[in-house]
Amino acid sequence: MGLQDDLKKQVMARWELAADEVSTALQQTLAVAFLGSASAGKDSAIRALFGLDFGQVDPIPGSTDRIRVAPVDIDRRLLVINAPGFGDIRGEVDREARRALDQLDLAVYVLNCDGGATIDEKNDLDAIRALGRPTLVCLNKIDLIRPDQREDFVRQTRIQLGVKPEDTVVTAFDPLPALSDEPIGVEKVIGWIHKHLSDKGKDLLFAKNLRNKAAACETIIQDAAKKAALAGAIPVPGADITAVTVVQVKLISDIAAVHDKRIDKDLMLFIIGEALAGTSKGFIRYAVNALKAAGWIPGGQIVQVAISALGATVAGATTYGVGKAAVRFIQRGGDMTGDELREIFDREAFAWKNQNSPD
Repeated sequence: MGLQDDLKKQVMARWELAADEVSTALQQTLAVAFLGSASAGKDSAIRALFGLDFGQVDPIPGSTDRIRVAPVDIDRRLLVINAPGFGDIRGEVDREARRALDQLDLAVYVLNCDGGATIDEKNDLDAIRALGRPTLVCLNKIDLIRPDQREDFVRQTRIQLGVKPEDTVVTAFDPLPALSDEPIGVEKVIGWIHKHLSDKGKDLLFAKNLRNKAAACETIIQDAAKKAALAGAIPVPGADITAVTVVQVKLISDIAAVHDKRIDKDLMLFIIGEALAGTSKGFIRYAVNALKAAGWIPGGQIVQVAISALGATVAGATTYGVGKAAVRFIQRGGDMTGDELREIFDREAFAWKNQNSPD
């Protein structure tokens, strides 16, 4: 059986399963709370992430002026909670709003850097964290702090609030026009939320409803590349590529779902098949030569190479390149030649390799 026949068999075996996994993931519900004082920038955070003007959407039944709960999507599967903090607020809402609070998945606490952290905000943040939900602190409006003072401000505020660096993101959801035309820190916020939702299988529902599709896909692709690097197989001609193909088929299915598309098996095979076809100066040719130099013989024993740093790099880079090519392919409505797809794949795969190679 040739490479293309083998690849086709593997893609066909995984395509339907991946489609079912995507469908199941999008049937879940997700509740995300944005908390903080009135001047912190909660509305701007919601708008930057979801493109939702919170002041123009009707809250769900049971919301009050103090806490508002609104759906992001038409199916009402992703609920956004906008409130100053929790405290005793559960007693102020009823029915659907209370259910959203009870089913809260994570919280984003937005702090206005311009005013600094107050003792009331510290107490409120402690009450939120006591719920046991993952909580991200956004130090917002960082553009209002002088550049030479920002590092010290961030460090001192983290200590004051008792927040770990990995649970803090510096942001400017509505920055000064002279500083940036786009919100600052959104990609890091997306990455943090994606990480904390992935164990629940709710990361795809979150990504699908994001305003910034490029940032949503980037997080998904990076995650898939890491999984492929740990998969223990080399995705190049003449190797057992099953484990990595599983990751790549699911990756492309997820990317299509983020863009509200459903990709059929022929397009799936085209994307992966054309990428792995390679060119004389492309990444696949580089990978084959590098693996042979490391002792890999096509069709022979590849276990030691597969689990090596080189094998992991090849798997990760190949998956990253496939993901980036798939994004462009889907955004262009499938209007892309094999040569165009391979050009994107090669460029992105080499970029990932250069950034992540242990060499």
